[in-house]
Amino acid sequence: MASSVIGLTVAGALIARSDDVSRSVGAETYKILLQFVLVVVLGGAVALIYQATNRDADLRLLQARREEERALVVRETRQRHLRELIEQYHVVKRSRRMIRAHALTSPFGKPDIRVVVAKYDEFMQVILDAQLWLEGFAHLVRADDEIFPADPTLIRNLRSAEEYLRSLIAEYESLMPTIRNDTEIAYSAFPKLAEFVGPYADSDHFRSLFVHPINAVLHHLRTLVLDEP
Repeated sequence: MASSVIGLTVAGALIARSDDVSRSVGAETYKILLQFVLVVVLGGAVALIYQATNRDADLRLLQARREEERALVVRETRQRHLRELIEQYHVVKRSRRMIRAHALTSPFGKPDIRVVVAKYDEFMQVILDAQLWLEGFAHLVRADDEIFPADPTLIRNLRSAEEYLRSLIAEYESLMPTIRNDTEIAYSAFPKLAEFVGPYADSDHFRSLFVHPINAVLHHLRTLVLDEP
């Protein structure tokens, strides 16, 4: 850059004092000298413009790469959470079916249904893990608005599903200290459990507080993953 400035200065001086320089060195020599200085000046200016253009292009390319990398991280994070939520949803549904199959002494509709406490304990621990995961996930969604843009409906649905599982856990925590693990207890002693594992058509709270909210959250996450450029 300094050479270009010097060149411009020399060219300006030659043009301003053309008569004096022509008399001193001759008209032809003056023309050759002026042409040489102008070539140097213009060449330097072109080089500076080229360097500046390349520098700007490099910066734009670097910025574009950083944005692509950030978008990839966001997309992969959302996909991972989507997979984990699907897994936890399936864990809860599987536990519900396993309780019906292994923790009840009789099918629905039969009299004197009892709960096998050891099996109930086993599957409720699995549901406890799912509840804790949902609780942690809800905190994460509220804290990271880049991965999960603020959406009150998303938070509300997550809270609904987590609180529903927590109500099952509250009943579990309340009953287990009062009963032996190797016994069978009347089904009526577990009102929350009864609603959870009962016929789907009759399980209003399970449907409205857990299934529907979780499906809404899954739809929301799928939309985020698909809309991410």
